[in-house]
Amino acid sequence: MDQAQTPVVAGRSALVTEMGTGDLGDHRLDARRDRLISVLEQHPDAAFPDACADDAEVEALYRFLRNPRVTLASLVEPHLVATQARCAALGDVLVIHDTTDMVFAGEAARPGLAPLGPARHGFWVHAALAVSAEGYRAPLGLLAVQPFVRKMRPRGTAKPATATRFVDPDKESRYWAEGVAAVRTRLGTSSHPIHVMDRAGDSYELFAEMIARHDRFVIRLNHDRRVVPTDGVSRVREAGTRSAVLGQRTVTVSSRRAGDRSPEARQRHPPREGRAATVQFTACPLTVQRPYGRAYAHLPATLQVQVVSAWELVPPAGEEPVDWRLITTEPIDTIEQVLRIVDWYRTRWLIEEFFKALKTGCAYEKRQLESLETLLIALALLAPIAWQLLLLRHLARADPAAPASAVLSSRQLQVLHHLPAGTHLGLTPTAGEALLLVARLGGHLRQNGAPGWLVLGRGLQKLRWMEAGWASATTHARCDQS
Repeated sequence: MDQAQTPVVAGRSALVTEMGTGDLGDHRLDARRDRLISVLEQHPDAAFPDACADDAEVEALYRFLRNPRVTLASLVEPHLVATQARCAALGDVLVIHDTTDMVFAGEAARPGLAPLGPARHGFWVHAALAVSAEGYRAPLGLLAVQPFVRKMRPRGTAKPATATRFVDPDKESRYWAEGVAAVRTRLGTSSHPIHVMDRAGDSYELFAEMIARHDRFVIRLNHDRRVVPTDGVSRVREAGTRSAVLGQRTVTVSSRRAGDRSPEARQRHPPREGRAATVQFTACPLTVQRPYGRAYAHLPATLQVQVVSAWELVPPAGEEPVDWRLITTEPIDTIEQVLRIVDWYRTRWLIEEFFKALKTGCAYEKRQLESLETLLIALALLAPIAWQLLLLRHLARADPAAPASAVLSSRQLQVLHHLPAGTHLGLTPTAGEALLLVARLGGHLRQNGAPGWLVLGRGLQKLRWMEAGWASATTHARCDQS
């Protein structure tokens, strides 16, 4: 069992145990928060009124969401603290950064949200998700959550020049730097984070700041940046193709559906089918040059970095090939080090899974709340639940031989044992056996391979309904015998 399977991430407990450590300044608010988390954890994708037991509980929930003393920061803080502790127990951790849009349908405008088109409004969230650097990539939780509302350019107006956008104090790229700074402050010296970002993190200003602060990172380049010429090579891409091939590997390219994503998101990341891609690797140290222009004059003239290039040998017809150029602070002296950098970048897909768990598993974008303020409170309640959905899948795959008691309560195991398929569990079932049965409750078919977080979440929700019925029947049986 590697570090990713230490007790700090090897078990799963009620989320209220973690979130209930916060102090909202009023014991009544604390009690209401704990009740809401318990309810939402059991039914994360249910509408708020459906998840509540009665009308009084519904009214209490909406009063809580509208209470000015309750904020996203105060609600999510206990989870951030607990994530920091999990990171400290592991040492090296990946911190995956990304931004996503939260889109809400409805004809009426909602205060605080930006208009995104006919009957669509929304805001954006920049998040930092901690993941174990080695082993099965255990999701450790969030280290930063930064919501913001984008300034929409009036229709018919030209896009500002690059230099103008660079000096704009409200530029969106600052959220990436602020996210790194928040993680740096949160973790201190207790952990050794490696920041992982997709092409949206390609910013010379960000590189310079992180290198100056001795931050470690692996970031996919979006621009073919200039380098100090060596042997006639003046661009990053050319340096990669001229370097000696170190090896090749087959990597899994995940599918990407069009779904209900915005046109901008579909353009940036076109739909594709999942596949196994054979890619080659090169790596070389480079001296990247500062962009042209007076707006960048305050930045260092050059930066010393390493770049790992990976490209697909034979992409399917009509599909965009794998073509990565990863700028990093990490050593590239051996093929093992280079492949580790590639594997770290490939872990980035977990934050996309987190956003999907939040939007689909927790039905966040279907919430019929009237303002940005109430939506942010709901975000703080649901984001840790989305993390736990990913954790459930991790526990099913990473250590299936662990005892089932690490992932399910004794009463839940009792319920499973009394299901027709549960008679094969045995007296001491493993986590893998129990969670496979939970996945079957969620609609998983064995021939589909290992269960994902969605069917596990659905199965667990169904198991909780069964558990509630079991508890009620047991109570009535005891009353009848008294």
